[in-house]
Amino acid sequence: MTKFTVSVAIAAYNGAEYISAQLDSILAQTVKVTEIVICDDNSTDGTWDILQERKKKNPELFRIFQNEKNLGCAGNFEKALSLCNGEIIFLADQDDIWLADKVEKMLAPFADAKVRGVYSDSTVVNAALEPLGYTHLECRGYPPARLPEMPQTETFFKRVPPAAHDMAFRKSTLKYLLPFPKLPNVHDSFIGVTIAALNGWAVIPQPLALFRQHQSNASNSGKKTGIAGQLQAAKQSAADDTFLWNAKLHSFVLVRLNKVLDDDTERLLKERIAHSTNRSQMGKCGFFRRFFLVMTELFSLRYFHFARGIKSIIQDLFLR
Repeated sequence: MTKFTVSVAIAAYNGAEYISAQLDSILAQTVKVTEIVICDDNSTDGTWDILQERKKKNPELFRIFQNEKNLGCAGNFEKALSLCNGEIIFLADQDDIWLADKVEKMLAPFADAKVRGVYSDSTVVNAALEPLGYTHLECRGYPPARLPEMPQTETFFKRVPPAAHDMAFRKSTLKYLLPFPKLPNVHDSFIGVTIAALNGWAVIPQPLALFRQHQSNASNSGKKTGIAGQLQAAKQSAADDTFLWNAKLHSFVLVRLNKVLDDDTERLLKERIAHSTNRSQMGKCGFFRRFFLVMTELFSLRYFHFARGIKSIIQDLFLR
């Protein structure tokens, strides 16, 4: 296997309950990492004390930083990434557990120089690490085994499959990733879409981590919901206008990569932006104008390329 220097970037905040177990799992990897870069976002629960103790025990491995002011999750990850020195950078959440061969298996695809990033699946577990019966990719509506065959751009422009904790990428790719757009909760999606637009992802469809769910999770991306939950989520999505957020996200990618995109990818990004913009406008107009916009998206097939097909049509006609 090709040798790489490896950084692990962790954005810590009030993680005292779980962060030690995560760090132990990183230290137990079959392929050792070069450095663990942790930025603490002014924790109030003893997290910083734990990190200082780790630094004392492994001063050459741990690089810890405490923010002068709270940066939020995306801002904290942005800072941690900017401080990494390794050729390959892994992102890690403070409350998960890595399987012992995660680094080893995720480094293998980087032997191909065309691969810019690698993502894997993770097993969703409860606070006590008991499996909940599904994986993270399954929770997001993707059959993990099929993902390596699916076109990257169409897959990621529809709905970003992995979360940051399942990703690793080359440090050289940071020039396209940083700084993150000034949007809330943006880092996972921006990394995912940007590397997909560069056709740079490789997929390992097996779980290589335990994705812990508890009351203090930064997001709900690991929580599986039934029909009632999906209905409520659709209503909330329309109320929050996540479509405008998506239009801005993909516009940022288009601008950031404007000199390196191929024609097909540029066209897809513009189509994705148009779809999200039209769906955003649907919440600001009357029924007849909304019906016209729905028909526009239906006959252009963008509901099927960039959304959930019939479910999204129903959402736009009846849940606004």
